[in-house]
Amino acid sequence: MPRADLVVYNIGELVTFREGPLRGREARDPQRAGILRNAGVAVRSGRVIDYGPSSEIRARYEAAYTYNARGLLVTPGLVDPHTHLVFAGSREDELELKLLGYSYEEILAKGGGIHRTVRATREASIEELERLARERLLEMARNGTTVVEVKTGYGLLPEYEYKMLEALRGLNAPGLPGIVPTLLAHVIPQEYKDDREGYVELFADEIVPGAKRVEPKPVYIDVFCDKGAFTVEETRRILQAGLRHGYRLRLHAEELAYIGCSDLAGEMPIDSMDHLEYLPPGNAKLLASRGTVATLLPSSMLSVFSEKKPPAQALREAGAVVALATDYNPNNMNPSMQSVIDLAVYLLGMTPLEGLAAATVNAARSLRLDGSHGLIARGAAADLVVWEVPSYRWVGYKWGVDRVREVFVGGVPVKGGVD
Repeated sequence: MPRADLVVYNIGELVTFREGPLRGREARDPQRAGILRNAGVAVRSGRVIDYGPSSEIRARYEAAYTYNARGLLVTPGLVDPHTHLVFAGSREDELELKLLGYSYEEILAKGGGIHRTVRATREASIEELERLARERLLEMARNGTTVVEVKTGYGLLPEYEYKMLEALRGLNAPGLPGIVPTLLAHVIPQEYKDDREGYVELFADEIVPGAKRVEPKPVYIDVFCDKGAFTVEETRRILQAGLRHGYRLRLHAEELAYIGCSDLAGEMPIDSMDHLEYLPPGNAKLLASRGTVATLLPSSMLSVFSEKKPPAQALREAGAVVALATDYNPNNMNPSMQSVIDLAVYLLGMTPLEGLAAATVNAARSLRLDGSHGLIARGAAADLVVWEVPSYRWVGYKWGVDRVREVFVGGVPVKGGVD
């Protein structure tokens, strides 16, 4: 009898997404979700080795450990493809100021906003940044997240950007979500407020190649392309530098206004465009045709009190791959992809299944991890979530509470344990 490290059995409903990313209306179709009932999953060396009827899986494998899912829903681990997880300090007082009517510009004038976070992050040690990031990752894991993209962008100058990357070095550990590092051109630092061209040159010609000499090496380069951040031409220059040095591309785009950032999908191989509140509906077809994932951030919309929503219906009709993410940052301290799915249901009109696909298999696609994460298939990472509900239809229906009973990251339990 073959051995397994773990067998999860008595699964009431197993949503596998085994066919890979779901485009457009496909994400609403239960027939495309690979749903099995009364199922089991066998795990060895952190990978799924088999799945199928619960009784057959239990009989087929001699398991070192077992977990009785008690007829509950099991899905792939949630994937969060857009976070700003490494930073020091907090800005809780700024929420109150915004509610009292202060503009972001007035908060900046008081010494707040992003530059406040930049100061605190620069002053923190690598050890402190690592400790804070570890605490946040554990909180995310307990809420069902098993892979997290993590951006720099609060250092802005070379030594501080590299320090943010170095803070991720000790976070590859059992029970912690996997990390995909991203180098982010966030804003023009105060030191260069009168020399934009000089900073773009510094980022493209020094920070971009220099980051590849830091461990862990960033996989992606990202630019905040928007009104008040980087222009389209500045963004193009930084992304081109990223391509020359072997980065994959992501992009903050059209969050605050349409300035042409999403048009860059027609020029460059951009894996994911994120935010998109001001995406022209016509550009939904461009993203779909280019294979660029549209990553939507509903909790971020709330944190900035935006009344503008991304064109979810246009993206659906265009056949785009749509993902969801938290945008965890000092202005949006939301660690829960569960709550992001809920908000996508009620604010963006996603069905529960569509939200789950966007938070798993499609989110993995935005990081080009499809086939290894965000789905349950032979050879995929054994990242599993056991929900305190019987069916995917309860996701979004029952909301406002933690619905995760157990999380397995690479077959390692995070919340409770095994039988």
